[in-house]
Amino acid sequence: MFFVNNILAVIGIVGGLLCAIADLLLDLKGPNNIKNGIIDSEWENMSHWRFVISGILAMFAVPMYSCGFVALMNKMTESYQLFPGVLSAIFLIGAMGGFMIHIFLCLQPTIYQKLSVRSERELAKELIYDLFAQIYIPFFTLYCMLVIVPSIVVMGLIINGILILPIWCLALNPLVFQLLGLLLRRTGLKIFIDAPSCCAASLGMAMYGVLALMV
Repeated sequence: MFFVNNILAVIGIVGGLLCAIADLLLDLKGPNNIKNGIIDSEWENMSHWRFVISGILAMFAVPMYSCGFVALMNKMTESYQLFPGVLSAIFLIGAMGGFMIHIFLCLQPTIYQKLSVRSERELAKELIYDLFAQIYIPFFTLYCMLVIVPSIVVMGLIINGILILPIWCLALNPLVFQLLGLLLRRTGLKIFIDAPSCCAASLGMAMYGVLALMV
């Protein structure tokens, strides 16, 4: 079981890194981008293949980074029978949402590009906002199940000594990485406008695999 868990942990790390690459392909726009709500001006200038490859990478990355979280939960199964299974189920349901969210975000610039070349920018904006409103509830519910809830619980497990890890490991999760990415972006420095801000949460997903190797 120890060997299997370590393999799952490594797969989780690779999956998180793949997802970070997918995020960069989707969201790396450069300092000239102007954000208007959920619309980005640089969508018109980005190569369409980036969105295609980003979606394909996410197809592999999401189940792979889930392996890292499962490996971490498996480290608890000897003493805690029910809890790891419940938390893993919450995470995996959220992971399905993670893939849905990523594909939706890949479709937004595609819609904008195709309609912009026909001088239908206002129609593109209206369509994108309507679609976002349509999936708003599952979007944020599943995001919470994937990023927020598991991160907070894992931090609690470390604090309470259920997962035997150094206290600095509290920072190794998607929620902390996402908040750090947002703070870096808020500095306004050009180097932080895109990377690592746009892929911070995915790098945080890779950290579950790192934690599983450390326990």
